[in-house]
Amino acid sequence: QEKIGHDSHYEQEGKVQFVIDAVYAMAHALHDMHNDLCTGVNGVCAKMDSIDGKTLLQYIRSVTFNGEPEVKDGKVLRWLH
Repeated sequence: QEKIGHDSHYEQEGKVQFVIDAVYAMAHALHDMHNDLCTGVNGVCAKMDSIDGKTLLQYIRSVTFNGEPEVKDGKVLRWLH
């Protein structure tokens, strides 16, 4: 089994990083929303269950990426704040 690394012949398709970034942005937005609306609750609380798209979009737009992606153990990492 071939490992992806600096010495492999793997070349990532150019748009894959946009998909990765989008998934991370959505995950962090949902996490931030959960922290704001459902403090101390496991899972989705009533406040988050009835959230509208406009509010979710505000959380998504508040996610920012810092710096260049870092590759560690074959995985692309982005630092968020």
